[in-house]
Amino acid sequence: MKFWKYGRVAVALIGAIVLGLSITCCGVYTSGYMYVTGAQYNQIGAFKIDHDFGYLTPVTGSPFPAIGNDPVQEVVIPGGRFLATVNKGSGDVSMYTIGGAGTLYYQASYPTSGSNPVSIGLSASGGFMFVADQNAPPDVINGVDVNAGRGDITVFQVNSSTGKLTLITNANTFNTSGSQLPYFAVNYKPVQVIEAGGAGAAYLYVLDQAYNIVPGGAAANPDVPAACFSSPAMQTACGTPDVFLYQINASTGQLTLTQNSALSVPNVPGGALSTIYHSNAYVYLLNTATNAQFPTGSILPYTIGPGGVLQTLVGGTAANTPTAASNPDAVLTNSTGQFLYVANFGPNPNPNLPSSNISPFTIDPTTGQLTQINTGQGNYTSGSGPIWMALDSTGQYLYTANFSDNTISAKVIDATHGQLSNLIKGTEQTKTVGQPTYVVVSGRTF
Repeated sequence: MKFWKYGRVAVALIGAIVLGLSITCCGVYTSGYMYVTGAQYNQIGAFKIDHDFGYLTPVTGSPFPAIGNDPVQEVVIPGGRFLATVNKGSGDVSMYTIGGAGTLYYQASYPTSGSNPVSIGLSASGGFMFVADQNAPPDVINGVDVNAGRGDITVFQVNSSTGKLTLITNANTFNTSGSQLPYFAVNYKPVQVIEAGGAGAAYLYVLDQAYNIVPGGAAANPDVPAACFSSPAMQTACGTPDVFLYQINASTGQLTLTQNSALSVPNVPGGALSTIYHSNAYVYLLNTATNAQFPTGSILPYTIGPGGVLQTLVGGTAANTPTAASNPDAVLTNSTGQFLYVANFGPNPNPNLPSSNISPFTIDPTTGQLTQINTGQGNYTSGSGPIWMALDSTGQYLYTANFSDNTISAKVIDATHGQLSNLIKGTEQTKTVGQPTYVVVSGRTF
C-alpha cells in the first residue's frame, strides 16, 4: 500500500476510510495487530486487538502461509509496515509487507550465513537485523575447522522503505582467501539474541545455551556436534553456557568484540538457560535447572556495566515462585518496567496445580530486586505450554502464545499493582496456528 506517494489529500482520505472500518458505531476500535508463527503447518496467524477489551479477532485471510520451513521467531520492523520471520528448517529470513487491516503479503526470503537459524533481533533504530544461527559455516585454518560446533550471527541492513535486506559482511575477519566473512562468530548453541543499550552505546547479547552433555561420549549424545568430543577441553566448552557480547556500530551494523571472552554463567548446566531479555536498565536470564534452593527454576538479573559487560545485580539470583510450573521459558515486563512476568512452560511438579502458569513479580525501582506479587491465588493461569509473551501497543494487555494447546491467552494488567485478571469481554483463550512458537504485536492500525 504505497499511498504515501499520492499526497496529503489521499492520505487523509485513506485514513478516514480505515478509521471508518476500524471504529464501529459503539466506539470499539483496533489498537494493533498480533502475529503468531506456527511450526506445525508453517503458518502465521494474524489478529486484530480490541483496544477497549483486549479480545482478538482473526484478520481476514488468516492464517497466512509462512514462506519458509519451521518459523520459530519474528519481529515487526519499526514503523509497522514489515514483518520478518526466521525459519529454522529452511535456513532463511522471510519478509512480509503488512497491508491494510493487518493482511500479510509475502515479499522475499534471504538465506542466513550458517544453518539452523533460531532467533532474530533488531537494532534500536530498526536499521539492522541480527539472526542467530546455531551452526556457523566451516572455517578451516591449517586443517582445523575453528568453527566446529559453534554458532554465528548473520547481520542484514533493513531498508525501512521497501523492507529489502542487504547482507553486512564482517569487516574485521577474513577467510583464507582474503574475503570478509559473511557472519560474526559466537559460541555453542545460541538460542536468543537481543539488543540493549548502556552508557550511550548499543550492544548485542547472544545467549549461548550450550549442550547438556551426558557421560558416554558422542554415542550417548546424538544431538551434540561430534566436534565437541574431539578433546576434553572442547567438551567442556560445548557444555558451558555463556552470554556472548558484541558492540554494535549504529552507522554500519558492524559488530566488534569488547571483551576477550564471553560472560560465563557459573553453576548452570548446559541446556538449562532458556532465554535472555532486556528491559530498561536490566538484563534477565531464565534458568530452568532446579535444586533445593530453586525448586521451580530461577531468574538471573544483571545490570549493564562499562563496555556492555553484564554485572550481577545486588541480591543475586531470584527464585521463581513456589507454585510455578517447571521450565520457565519466557519473560516480559510491563510497559513502565514496574512488573515482571515469567511464563512457565510446565509440567507443574505439583499435580494439583495447573500444568502451566505465569509468575508475577514487582521490580524495585531503586535496587532492581524482584519480589513476588501476592495474588491471593498463587500463579496466574495460562494456556498449556506458554512459549512467548507480548504486550499490546497500549500496555493494557498481556498475551501468551501456548505451544501445547495451540492458543493465545489474554490477561488484563493492573497498572498500579501488576496483578493480572481475565478479560471482561470476549474469550481469554483464542485458538491460533498449530504449535505456536512466537508472538509479536504491531501498533500500526492503517
